Amino acid sequence: MRALALALFVSLPALAQTRVEPRLLIKEHHFFASGGLTWLARGDYYDSPGLIAQLSYYPIEQGGLDVQIAGLFSFLSTSGEEVFRVSGLVPDAHMPQGLLLVGWRHTLAYGKAAIGSQIFHFDLQGAGHIGTLITDRAWTPALSLSGGLLVRMSDRFFGQLDLGLLTNYENRQQSFPVNFGFLPLLSIGIEL
Repeated sequence: MRALALALFVSLPALAQTRVEPRLLIKEHHFFASGGLTWLARGDYYDSPGLIAQLSYYPIEQGGLDVQIAGLFSFLSTSGEEVFRVSGLVPDAHMPQGLLLVGWRHTLAYGKAAIGSQIFHFDLQGAGHIGTLITDRAWTPALSLSGGLLVRMSDRFFGQLDLGLLTNYENRQQSFPVNFGFLPLLSIGIEL
């Protein structure tokens, strides 16, 4: 009963301030260009931070075509350096150097959130991409699935956070040739 009374007490002031905001994050027939940071984590003895550029075009409000290009600055992780120091061996995994992906980004939900006196409009999105992971030895086929947020920060600027899973195939001598990794990205961009 106390919980119900507390919920009612907290919600009454909010009801008095309720207002309807028009939809401000309009994507249909617009380009969105962004740039930011990424990090490919595959558990393969390499740390792979990087920079990413992204261009999206939305022919419809619910979804759009998406191109991602990333430069990765991979180096041996602490454990990889230890293995090399002790044995002189380097990982059988290829060292990631770049990423080129093309795919579709789809809006799953649209929302608005009030933080202080500011109202933020956002899209909850899912995306699927296909392309290549460029390594020190080859251009390898890659597939990515991600979920994330596209947040309107001002009239033309937006922020984007994606949490993705990346898989690719590598021709290796000893270990399993299919890799799975985590690929988050954080970017800021402009609506064109």
